Amino acid sequence: MLGWVLRGAGLLLIAVISGLVWWYVQQDSTPTAKPPAESTAPQSAGVYAFTPHEQVREPRRDTDCAANSYGKIKEFFTRTACRQLTRALYTTPTKDGRRVYTSVAVVRMASADDAAKLRELTDTDGTGNVNDLLRAKVATVSGLEALSAGGYSATQHGDDVIIVESDFGPADKRDEDADEKELDAICSDAIRLGDDLSASGR
Repeated sequence: MLGWVLRGAGLLLIAVISGLVWWYVQQDSTPTAKPPAESTAPQSAGVYAFTPHEQVREPRRDTDCAANSYGKIKEFFTRTACRQLTRALYTTPTKDGRRVYTSVAVVRMASADDAAKLRELTDTDGTGNVNDLLRAKVATVSGLEALSAGGYSATQHGDDVIIVESDFGPADKRDEDADEKELDAICSDAIRLGDDLSASGR
């Protein structure tokens, strides 16, 4: 009788030990939770926030660049026709609460060579430009008839030339030198909007 009791106790002990070993193995083999991956969400594409002007919600597209430009730029287009002109008008708030009006124009030429010639001409003072949508009377801002007296930036991407002009409304002008620097920075940042307009127009 005692032998059976001891044998049963031994079997019970073996079962307990086996259970503990199985539990330990299971715990050890459970994958360790990985730390959360670093966020890959895209960062802001630019410095300034641009909103389509309330009077021009959608880009304006034309095929006659000569009819929508002035000065030597107009003369250039009479000799070298563009394929498409896309223009948009945006408003941009500055950190100090002022409102900037920003024109983005994408001129699509027949070739990259023609685009380079246009870019060189637009970068030269006193040669005119394509009409921004205020100059063209598509939109109106009290006291501001055109954006050509403010900031400027332009670039060439293949057969496209992106031209950006910005200015404050009359009531928001303060320091000429500081304003010019900020307007140029806004224009440079708005070049990316021209890339978007170019992509949507192809």
